[in-house]
Amino acid sequence: MNRMKWLIVSLILATIAALMAGCGGGGGSSNSVDTSQQVSFFVTDDLSTAYDHVWVKFHEVELEYAGGSSKVYNSDTGVEIDLRALNTGSGNLFQFLGAASFPSKPITKIKFTVARNLVLFTTGATTGTNAQFATAFNLSNGRSRFEVTPSTPLTVAPGGAVAFDFDLSAWTLASGFVTPVGAVFAGSGLGNPANHVDEDFSGTVSDLAGTVPTLNFAVTRANGQVVKVTTSASTVFLNSNGAPSPVVANGKRVEVRGRFATSSQSFAASVVKVEDSNGVGDDEDKVKGLVRNANASAGTFEVKSQFVRGFLPAQLWVNVQTSSTTKYFNRLGAVISSTAFYAALTSGSAEAEGVYNSGNNTLVATKVKLEDGVGGDDYQEAKGTLITSNEGAGTLSIAMTEWEGFAGSPGGTLNISTTGGTDYRGTDGQTITKTQFFAGLASATLVKVEGTFSGTTMQAKRLELRNNGGGGGAGNDPHEVNGTISDINESAGTFKVTLVNWFGFGGSHGQVVSVTMTSGATYRNDDGSAMTKEQFFAALATSPLVEVDGTVTGSAMTGVKAKLDDD
Repeated sequence: MNRMKWLIVSLILATIAALMAGCGGGGGSSNSVDTSQQVSFFVTDDLSTAYDHVWVKFHEVELEYAGGSSKVYNSDTGVEIDLRALNTGSGNLFQFLGAASFPSKPITKIKFTVARNLVLFTTGATTGTNAQFATAFNLSNGRSRFEVTPSTPLTVAPGGAVAFDFDLSAWTLASGFVTPVGAVFAGSGLGNPANHVDEDFSGTVSDLAGTVPTLNFAVTRANGQVVKVTTSASTVFLNSNGAPSPVVANGKRVEVRGRFATSSQSFAASVVKVEDSNGVGDDEDKVKGLVRNANASAGTFEVKSQFVRGFLPAQLWVNVQTSSTTKYFNRLGAVISSTAFYAALTSGSAEAEGVYNSGNNTLVATKVKLEDGVGGDDYQEAKGTLITSNEGAGTLSIAMTEWEGFAGSPGGTLNISTTGGTDYRGTDGQTITKTQFFAGLASATLVKVEGTFSGTTMQAKRLELRNNGGGGGAGNDPHEVNGTISDINESAGTFKVTLVNWFGFGGSHGQVVSVTMTSGATYRNDDGSAMTKEQFFAALATSPLVEVDGTVTGSAMTGVKAKLDDD
């Protein structure tokens, strides 16, 4: 192999005075661990011109010292890392592996346990080459173990850093078997947050402090290791099951995407996904990267395997299959329709989670999320009761009853600003003026806002008055459904809605609600203009979404207001 390196880098935190003996990593940690007394370990690599990707699955990193050892990383499922990707071509990037406390003794040996199989992509290749670590490193469970022995025992001073360098220029690949070589390496750049990559991990929340959106908490991972997490106004919050109003709380399971900061010894979270209480969806197979070949009618697209979880990619591009039960999220974490999702897949990146089938290189997705690129409608959403308003300043604030795509709390204050382009709607969904909207706030039961959230303020793209107790004379309408349409029957005034969003009742993503419109129901187009029943039902067949207000009982809804929705 041409020269390429990968390094395991440990950072000793500056506050360490004496590391705790007998508290070695792996399953030995708990949420009572003082994270300031831990050693944090990372992987990185050096540039190679022979390979575009080198995928290795790590299971364990163990340090030996006089009288014992400590596991700084230990996982049955392992973590897949593309070592080659951890270099920009001009410097090293770093990926966190784990952390643990161990006695303040010189390190005499470092043991790495990895999956026996690895995948190499030669430069320009779209299909990987399967290889194995040499049989001399075999363990009995499909894993391999190799060691680095420092030339002299390593005494790690508080605030210091140690790198373990496996110089791939010295690795040999013969008949499909790889022999690694390692040595101690003096690396640099670990203290710069820009040199750390985003990564995903999951676990249980504890020690929650702060006020949304600025939170601090600990996450205890499945292997018992504890890491610290911080959030900010730019952090995306969402529920894994597609329900509105994500809330981070002690005891809840979350999946965090973030970047490690050595200055605070914590992860700055870009995304916090609150998992189902029963653990469904935790640690599903995942692929994330650039997208191509989107086909909305077939519900398919391809994702470049730039980040994976749960499998080693045999192909550069992974097929993704979506369905009517797949949950779709925009870049800001709000639930959107499949139509809106595929419309945005013109460029950029996406993430897909589900079950990967190596036989056909296809991931059947339970949820997909836009990551970046052009296209699509970036927005977040909230509903709540009015607190204050100022028409002259074009501002108002609400006490939130529901929110989507950001962190909130029941009754929490959301400040709202408007622009010259803000769209205003009345209680029947009709387009109204800014003056009419602010005048109507006094009698409206709720306010709904769509826009972009930053800090404690949402800049409104659309504001709607809601009257969940009268609906402008159309009847009682405490509930709202939004979703895709099926089984349309104009003469009976009925259709079915597969839920994408809902409000006011205990719905679930993908639930089918049978809607029967009342004889006095009102109908509107997406632009707020009034429609007759006949016009509405004629257009319903080609509309991507419908929004209906009314009363839901079980899986049936009596609708009093309905609106076509194109996003």
